[in-house]
Amino acid sequence: MLNRLTIAALVLAASFAVPSTVAGGASGSASVRANATAWAVSQEGLHEIGTSNCGPQINRWERQMGLEVPPCRVWCGAFVHQAFRQAGVQLSRRLIDPHLSYADAVADRRGLRSIPVSQIQRGDLVFYKFREGVRASHLAIARARPSGGKLDTVEGNTSHAVRLERRGVQYIVLAARVTGDA
Repeated sequence: MLNRLTIAALVLAASFAVPSTVAGGASGSASVRANATAWAVSQEGLHEIGTSNCGPQINRWERQMGLEVPPCRVWCGAFVHQAFRQAGVQLSRRLIDPHLSYADAVADRRGLRSIPVSQIQRGDLVFYKFREGVRASHLAIARARPSGGKLDTVEGNTSHAVRLERRGVQYIVLAARVTGDA
């Protein structure tokens, strides 16, 4: 009898030690980040219509975020949101605005947590500041760890399309890890 109770107690204690998944069964695991990245890379070359910030897929991604379309808007955040949605994670619609999602990552909320640039891994988010007056104006998904002062990314709304980029790490204003659903 004591052996069964001991075993039951150990099983119960072990269940508390195992990291749980977030709502919907998705987690911020490396496999989720890898799946999001693989989907994002598969979209390379997808273009908006002209220079409109609109297109059938882009509009669908924004509607799936809970946003009304039109208006057409910068869509790097919609692209990142859709990549993680495809991997089973529902992030906040605030991701449409890198300035707002930057604040969420710094505050460790809405499924984002800031990390040091030195800890970037495949599937982590990278924030850039390309215009004044905001903390961040663009975001991307890391395709690998930084190497030689450079980071390979996949980005939406770069020259009006989804593109694979290689940027210097000195341009990163924040790195973040997706930790689960918002």
